Amino acid sequence: MSVVKFHKAEEYRKEFDAQGLARQSVLTGEYKDVEIYKCTLKAGARWEPELFDAQEKVQILLFTAGTGYVATDHQAFNITEVSVFVPRFDEERFFIQADQELSFLQIVAAMSDYDRENMADSHISLPRFRPVSQAWTYEENFKSRDIKSYTLIEHRMFGRLSMGAVYGMGPNVVGQHIHNELEQWYYALPGAKFTYQVNGEEIPFEEGDLSYTPHGNYHGTKAENGQRFDYVWFELCEDGYPGQLK
Repeated sequence: MSVVKFHKAEEYRKEFDAQGLARQSVLTGEYKDVEIYKCTLKAGARWEPELFDAQEKVQILLFTAGTGYVATDHQAFNITEVSVFVPRFDEERFFIQADQELSFLQIVAAMSDYDRENMADSHISLPRFRPVSQAWTYEENFKSRDIKSYTLIEHRMFGRLSMGAVYGMGPNVVGQHIHNELEQWYYALPGAKFTYQVNGEEIPFEEGDLSYTPHGNYHGTKAENGQRFDYVWFELCEDGYPGQLK
């Protein structure tokens, strides 16, 4: 039996409410501390998400297709490419406005004692809005240099949570590697098509697909000629990073 939990794009039911929002829980209950909602906002529609107390939950909005903007009472951020937005918990309300139909993931994660203690000490400035074009780039020894890797939420700077993106053309591979402490989710971006390899199993991935892989499993990806990697990863270090407050 596969260790990977998988949501296929065609399982998404794009059913709009009176506000012009379609929102569906995906991979429901697969990991105890994370809820993920796949969302679409109609062109011209506006949505003001629920706010969460900093001692209870954090939410991350990952915009994957379409255009619009996200705004607080004090500033607005244009959505023109793959981008991440992290609000300032319940200290500042915000809303999302779609120009073109806007697709995004809403990720809600429970705060642990580790998160509360470490984020009280230091964390990324909030609200955080970062498009991929403005993200830090990094390299890993199991990727060739023509595969581009980006950091959207930095490791160790937002409690247990981090996020980044990988872009690349096939034929190419992201080599096998293992995370002994990280729970990991992959989301395939528009135009993506590749094969996810876990413990010898091969899983076809296309745009809109989402996976969850528990820690402690060897994994990598490969793209054939003409295919694209183009995915966002989201990670949670279950017990927190060694050497930081607990």
